[in-house]
Amino acid sequence: MRGFFNNLFRGKQSVSLEEACQKNQENLSRAKATDEEEILVWQASNALTSGEFEEAVQRYLELAIKYPWNKGLYLSQVGAGYYFLTEFDKAIAYYLEAKQVGMDAAMMDDSVWETCETQYNNTHNKTDIKKYLEYFPEGSHIKKAQKLLNG
Repeated sequence: MRGFFNNLFRGKQSVSLEEACQKNQENLSRAKATDEEEILVWQASNALTSGEFEEAVQRYLELAIKYPWNKGLYLSQVGAGYYFLTEFDKAIAYYLEAKQVGMDAAMMDDSVWETCETQYNNTHNKTDIKKYLEYFPEGSHIKKAQKLLNG
């Protein structure tokens, strides 16, 4: 996911899961976390970047319950885990819930668009694009969505 990797790599354009995992491992080895939440976040992040998506989903769900003041962030990462598991409807549901509890709306717009576009590229079913327009009728990817629908 671009948003996840942009946070991890401070805007680097293209990052593989392997690169993300290596960067996360470097951060883990340097971390001297004493805060329980921080330790749990590193573990969840490591699971996500290591390709252990089901474990990452579970860890982020636990974080969302245990630390409700960061619930939006953690639910967005649950969405990322489901995206990588190719469970796109679940990913979208978690992105939308993350937005409802305070996660950055523009980031969730991007994440939902990316998920809908990936579904469309896999299925060529225009319903996948229409979902984006339903969730973000004034979203930043309307022109791309309309182009795919009219093309």
